[in-house]
Amino acid sequence: MNSSEARSLTRSYSQEDVQQILNIALAQHPSNDTALSYAQLLEIADELRIAPETLQLAENKWLVQQNNSAKFQEFDTYRKSRFQDKLGKYTITNTCLVALNFLTGFGVPWSLYVLIFWGMGFGLDAWKFFFQRHGQAYQRAFQNWERKQKIQKSITGLIDKLV
Repeated sequence: MNSSEARSLTRSYSQEDVQQILNIALAQHPSNDTALSYAQLLEIADELRIAPETLQLAENKWLVQQNNSAKFQEFDTYRKSRFQDKLGKYTITNTCLVALNFLTGFGVPWSLYVLIFWGMGFGLDAWKFFFQRHGQAYQRAFQNWERKQKIQKSITGLIDKLV
């Protein structure tokens, strides 16, 4: 064994470094099938001296995170559709009001008042949609949406049982 091989065997890495190195190696793995079986996962954990119980807890935590991530994506899709609906209503209504105001020929542009005041409320909705993706207000909105979804599912389930 030469000195460079001896140095490479004595190197040590922190857990974070090991995780990053393994993530890079898995991403660059030449195999077409990058999915690992549960047996392979257990084998890797065993080589890293991770107890099967710890691995099971980590897997459960990962499943919860995946479920939460899917719920947040569904919530964001809901918010986007609501925003697009409001944008459509705002645009169509105000276009008609401005056209009506223009066609009637009155000197006072009354439609601009509607456009401005409704626009202020719509601007707040736009700000929430584009810039409020984290924080307490976002979490509160998510929790309210999630609660409504649960209530809706329970009511639907109850109606299905009665019918």
